[in-house]
Amino acid sequence: MIDYLVCNNKPTLLWLINIGCIDINPWTSNTDDYLHPNYIVIDLDPSDEDFKKAVTTALAAKDFFDKNKLKAYIKTSGKTGMHIFIPCKDFSFGDARKIAVNICEEIHQLVPSITTTAISVNQRGNKLYVDPNQNDEADTVASVYSCRPYKLPMLSTPLNWKEIKDDLNPEEFTISTIHKRVETKGDLWAGLYDEKQRVNNSKTLKQYS
Repeated sequence: MIDYLVCNNKPTLLWLINIGCIDINPWTSNTDDYLHPNYIVIDLDPSDEDFKKAVTTALAAKDFFDKNKLKAYIKTSGKTGMHIFIPCKDFSFGDARKIAVNICEEIHQLVPSITTTAISVNQRGNKLYVDPNQNDEADTVASVYSCRPYKLPMLSTPLNWKEIKDDLNPEEFTISTIHKRVETKGDLWAGLYDEKQRVNNSKTLKQYS
């Protein structure tokens, strides 16, 4: 048996911070329906820490989402990559993992010269890994606005798709700058749990299961 902490209020979050939890990594499901993820995660992970490869791959992913009328949300990973969340409903973790694998392959085929779906690190070279592996039960991924243990106090920061350009610099999103950004941009992920959106996405996602 494993006891998992449920952080669903401010006092609990402050308690986590107080015991030194710099990095907050929640499951992709809720406690009241923990066997069905709320979203599918695609991790864009540059093997050589070249963030421009993440930008190029993210733009290719956006083309795929637009073509398939899928609503997806993107954020920096807080290190050198990006995370894409695709809201969904009523899929098992097995379904979500299979869908993620297939979508990662579709994205890879759009930019094969700079990406790979090879699981083995030794086979990736300097290519960006289009990673579907955060979609199994009990897998976790960095929360939005989570500070990451890295060379700078960078945060995993929600982005507007229009911000995905060659000059995007994840090092600008730190604990010192994030408050002003939120005041200016607002909550870019406010619609993540929209029910209609999850249902509509799931109708399309079934073809990739």
